[in-house]
Amino acid sequence: MKLLTLLVPCYNSQDYMERCIQSLLPGGDEVDILIVDDGSKDKTGEIADRLASQNPGIVRVIHQENGGHGSGLNVGIANALGLYYKTVDSDDRLEADALKCLLDMIRSYVGKEPVPDMIVNDYVYDRPEKDSVFSVTYHHVFKPDRLMTWETARHFPIWKQFMIHSLTYRTQMLRDMHLELPTHTFYEDNIYIYRPLPHVKYIAYLHKPLYGYFIGRSDQSVHDDVILRRLDQCTSIAEQMITSYTLEELNQLPRKLRSYMLNNASGQLFTTSALQYIDGHERGEQCNRHMWKTIYDYDPALYKKLRRNLLGMTTVLPGKVGKKLLVLAYRTGRRLINFS
Repeated sequence: MKLLTLLVPCYNSQDYMERCIQSLLPGGDEVDILIVDDGSKDKTGEIADRLASQNPGIVRVIHQENGGHGSGLNVGIANALGLYYKTVDSDDRLEADALKCLLDMIRSYVGKEPVPDMIVNDYVYDRPEKDSVFSVTYHHVFKPDRLMTWETARHFPIWKQFMIHSLTYRTQMLRDMHLELPTHTFYEDNIYIYRPLPHVKYIAYLHKPLYGYFIGRSDQSVHDDVILRRLDQCTSIAEQMITSYTLEELNQLPRKLRSYMLNNASGQLFTTSALQYIDGHERGEQCNRHMWKTIYDYDPALYKKLRRNLLGMTTVLPGKVGKKLLVLAYRTGRRLINFS
């Protein structure tokens, strides 16, 4: 039985993907490592095929025409063999002992009811010169070694957000909700985090730094210069994410989940607005106006709620001073975690 599918979307990843795959292999026969070669033009496909031939029954490869990161996640969900599903970027890594603990946790729920729909793990940021330069933990919200619901979780601080590195979903839940991510675009991981949450009833927490998230390459999608070149995509994803649920639908959720999702949406507006103002051109201003108009047209009540949220209010501070304060807050946050 495959307990866990580890999806590794790859595009021109020849220089670092093998390190990633090697970090997943300690999972042994209980993991399904699925490499999606997204139309790479370098030796990524060859390396993937070699790793699959060296690790039969553990590593699989799907070659496809380029469709972007979201396409890779969609293909992974459709083809996953594991009971649970986690995506690992090809320049990142998993920590071996924590991976074994994750598998132990999943195994402990096999054949039982209820089971976690989502497993939350801690993670660290890696840089070229050093691993684990900054750690992120969720022990403020969840208790380890027990099955929790949104009602039994603690309240999320406004600054605490899920990242794709911190989440493992039950595969069948993703299929049942027909999750499909946009293709040929970046930053769709925000949708991958946000949309499944109302379908999550039970949560487990692995209080270990499972995921090592690499930062520091100038060509990474999260680098400011790269984001600014893709500002239209960043804006579009924010719009698609926030218009996933009306305020009425959010109000029907458990109180702590509703609060988290509103804060998450406001946090996305905060980040996206800061980038739009950093752009410094009319394009950025137009993106900002379009984003807020899209939300208003979708649900005026949600629009008003987000404008009044603490994070949301920072995106509409008046004048040039307000915009500068927003950008300063954004850049300060990135420096605190050595992100830039």
